[in-house]
Amino acid sequence: MNLSLSKRQINRQRWRERVDAWQRSGQSQKVFCQNHQLGLASFQRWRRLFKSQEKSTDPTPVALLPVSVKQTSPSKLSVVVNDDLRIEIPADFDPNVLRQLIQVLRGS
Repeated sequence: MNLSLSKRQINRQRWRERVDAWQRSGQSQKVFCQNHQLGLASFQRWRRLFKSQEKSTDPTPVALLPVSVKQTSPSKLSVVVNDDLRIEIPADFDPNVLRQLIQVLRGS
């Protein structure tokens, strides 16, 4: 059983060396495989296998960024009358008070 495992390890190492050599060669996969009498499909399968293992064993580090939270005031409504009167109404205003204010302003 160890002999079989050893053969697998040797085969795996050979394919790892072949994929590494291809990366250094600058050649296309097809040309590299032709020059080294390798099956293109087998080469691509091993390349995908090594690539997926690299991703799973070497995850991209996660960076946490600082966050600052600002409390913003609720939006306001501004009413300007004749350019000389400005009334700022908060977002949580009472509509009844606003009606009364408008009535008072109309009456004057």
